[in-house]
Amino acid sequence: MTERVPLTLNRLRILQINLNKSEKAHLDLLNSQLGNEWDVVLIQEPHVTPKLDIIRTPSKFTQICPADRWSIRTKVRSAIWVNKAIDTSTWKEVKIPNTNDLTAVQLYGEHGRITIFNIYNSCTHSRTEAKLRKFVLDNKDEFLGNENDHLIWAGDFNRHHPMWDEETNEHLFTPQALEMADQLIDILGELGLEMALPRDIPTLQHMRSKNYSRPDNVFCTARTMDLVIRCEVDTRLRPPKTDHFPIVTILDIPQKRLPPPERYNFKEADWVKFRRCLEDKVVALPEPTEITDEIHLERAAAELTEALQGAMQDTIEKTREPPDAKRWWNGELRKMKREQNKLSSESMRFRALPNHPSHQQLKEARNQYAEEIVKAKRQHWEDFLEEAGPEELWVANRYLKQPAGDGGRPRIPTLKTTGPNGEQELNTNEEKAKIFATTFFPPPPANVNIPDNYEYPEPLPDPNPITKRQVQNQLKRLSPYKAAGPDEIPNIVLQQSFELIADHLLRIYQAVFKLQAYPTKWKEFTTVVLRKPGKPSYEKAKAY
Repeated sequence: MTERVPLTLNRLRILQINLNKSEKAHLDLLNSQLGNEWDVVLIQEPHVTPKLDIIRTPSKFTQICPADRWSIRTKVRSAIWVNKAIDTSTWKEVKIPNTNDLTAVQLYGEHGRITIFNIYNSCTHSRTEAKLRKFVLDNKDEFLGNENDHLIWAGDFNRHHPMWDEETNEHLFTPQALEMADQLIDILGELGLEMALPRDIPTLQHMRSKNYSRPDNVFCTARTMDLVIRCEVDTRLRPPKTDHFPIVTILDIPQKRLPPPERYNFKEADWVKFRRCLEDKVVALPEPTEITDEIHLERAAAELTEALQGAMQDTIEKTREPPDAKRWWNGELRKMKREQNKLSSESMRFRALPNHPSHQQLKEARNQYAEEIVKAKRQHWEDFLEEAGPEELWVANRYLKQPAGDGGRPRIPTLKTTGPNGEQELNTNEEKAKIFATTFFPPPPANVNIPDNYEYPEPLPDPNPITKRQVQNQLKRLSPYKAAGPDEIPNIVLQQSFELIADHLLRIYQAVFKLQAYPTKWKEFTTVVLRKPGKPSYEKAKAY
């Protein structure tokens, strides 16, 4: 039985599972604590929604789908989820053309490069493994070009052989099955890959015959084998309605992880307490007087900003990161899942005794749990619509009208640009930010040809000085909880504290117009990068 890996240990944690195209299995996986326990999740045969053709993805993960997903008329049978805690500058998608059965991700850092292929291999032909072999050999320098490179093949290979299957599965070792398995073994030998999951560990229990077999596997390079801490099946994590067992692989390879984001919980703030704290800080500021130069303007803006930030830090709590589970996931489902996990372990322990009562108990518990998943999801949506007010109805309308995506955490893929040395790939966040900055904010024209003796029109008269009423009216019009900039001060804070900071704000705004200057700190902003819809390629900065 697999032990959970303590989060204090910086290791690469990989989970792989074939979901058998089951919606119930997919929903169970979505509502597991994946974000807290796994860095990379490899999924074979995910559930693809029939109408929207999407693969639901947890919010704490970025999804990698086959490169030509939308141009090939076959089911997607391979997908990868990468935890958002893994720094996006330390990994990239590996695009494999003309297949919906292969996906890959490459992680890189001080440990070198780790390329993980997620594989669904058909039981009726060998085209996928032939394509995989050719792709790896054609790009061998990309995956195995350095002595620190690691290569991992994981997934559902649909091959049976005495090298990994139990001897009791002799009926599976037909001449045709062994010939197809030998082809895979030859490819593994050619690339120097070894089996990481020990032999005789079953990865599937057939739903009808209840026979245990080993179609799923994990292979890696010899240097990677030295770093494998654990590679085994965890029956407790098996979702309902799939006959495959999850495989857990833990590698002693540290990853660069980002700290979990913390945000102020302004919607539950104690504003009385906040204003009381802010009042003490404002009293300590210099009296607001007329600002006559830019140095004074910079100092006044900085002091006011620090006072607001200090009051926020002292009185407003930070929100915890939202859980992986959906809103409809309830306590009863969690209880049923725990009971199913317990029975899964017991059934596996007594698998040599086909008449042991744990097998029937597990079957009944899994069926009931699967039905309750669908029931809870449907009931939540019906309750939402029945109790919806005007605002919620607009939300529901938006759900129905807007095209849905897979969900998950968005990520800018590898960008391509043409430079002095030809086409270049941009993988790090710094490189991507530079090309976006150049694209979004091009430099002004170098020369502006203004004719000599050009007659300008009469200038408009100077506006009247800004009044406190004008400032207050503008603040009232702002959306209170709109995302804040780098200083983390949202509009609601300004609205709640206006009476305390009005004189300071007024002097600053009046000085902005009078001095034709703006505080440096207030010039900092956040640019949100969004895809332009319908572009054929998102490898160019102009597609955003």
